[in-house]
Amino acid sequence: MEKREIEGSPERAADRGRGEDLGFPTGDVRPSLGDPDVVRGLVQDFGQAVVGVRADYNGGKLTGEQAQDSIKKLAQAYGDKFMGRDARFAALPWNSPEHLGQRIKHAVPDTGDTDPGAALFLALAASLIDVAIQYENQKLSDPAAKAHVQDAISSVSTLLLGTP
Repeated sequence: MEKREIEGSPERAADRGRGEDLGFPTGDVRPSLGDPDVVRGLVQDFGQAVVGVRADYNGGKLTGEQAQDSIKKLAQAYGDKFMGRDARFAALPWNSPEHLGQRIKHAVPDTGDTDPGAALFLALAASLIDVAIQYENQKLSDPAAKAHVQDAISSVSTLLLGTP
């Protein structure tokens, strides 16, 4: 059997289209927004940053207004990453307001004129802060709070990747 007839071989792939023609960056060393580990890591980083803002607010380092402004800036920055507006990340054609943005608008109610990427991360922040408040008020146990956080991170990661 010839190498170009073996499924998965580079020789067979060569006549099936090039990765860059399919929207996949090749030779790019930037983290890819099509990589599930990268996406999940970014969403977790965002969650940790939100928890850090909450801790600073609880510790008296930030006023309520400053905490809200910090979260809005974080949401915009992470939204920009996933909408393909951050050159530090290799975006796919999916990472655009026309594609991912429309999916977010269907998933996150009442985004209004807000950028869809920022709207998604604002909704995630609101969810995480709600869990934090319930945990602080002892209405959620450690395992329950962790489960809620992991569910939220998983749901957002799945949406960002465009997987069912």
